[in-house]
Amino acid sequence: MVDTRDPGTLPLPFTFKRSRGRPRKESPLTGAQRQARFRARREAQARQLHERLLKVLGYLEGGDTGRARDELASLVAVTSRK
Repeated sequence: MVDTRDPGTLPLPFTFKRSRGRPRKESPLTGAQRQARFRARREAQARQLHERLLKVLGYLEGGDTGRARDELASLVAVTSRK
């Protein structure tokens, strides 16, 4: 801002104007890369759920119904959050 009463002030050169919105990344992911990441994440979650269910079956085969019930309750809590 130039002060008309002060001869020492200069106008600021605003040559760079930012574009609207979120700034672009240097190397954005393609649609195929994003989809591959999504599938890998979903597969990992399913694998973890499968392993926990196998643990519950092991508890049941061992006759420990209390542990199996607790593990199933925690699984229900995790899967019903969504």
